[in-house]
Amino acid sequence: MQVFIIKLIMKDFIKNKLKENLEKEKIDTSKIKIKTAVVNNLFVFLPFYDGERMGAFRLRPFNNDYKVFETILYDRFKGQGIGKGIYRFIIKKLATEGKKLYSDDKQSQEAHNVWLSLVKNNLATPLDNETFVSSL
Repeated sequence: MQVFIIKLIMKDFIKNKLKENLEKEKIDTSKIKIKTAVVNNLFVFLPFYDGERMGAFRLRPFNNDYKVFETILYDRFKGQGIGKGIYRFIIKKLATEGKKLYSDDKQSQEAHNVWLSLVKNNLATPLDNETFVSSL
């Protein structure tokens, strides 16, 4: 009896997850605009989707470069490669100014995975202390 109940619960869970994924809006990246500002000595990148704020990427000065202070990407925009795309934008923008981006010393698993992906795309290099630096 318990196995039957567990199977029903799992079947329901899987059905709901599939439904959530199907209902998740596909983002048209051409509608993403990124504004920048300096707030409290932080260099802030503010992504907007069709006028709606998507989160914030805050960088702090680090030597003559920048280090990630905080990144926020609202849930509805997660899981679609958008965070990685914004990091790419930031890395390229900083490179035009002769600056590098360093990862934060402590990272969530999601953030760590984004940096690993940037390494695979030759946009970042791992450092000895489980952190990363942009390589452009």
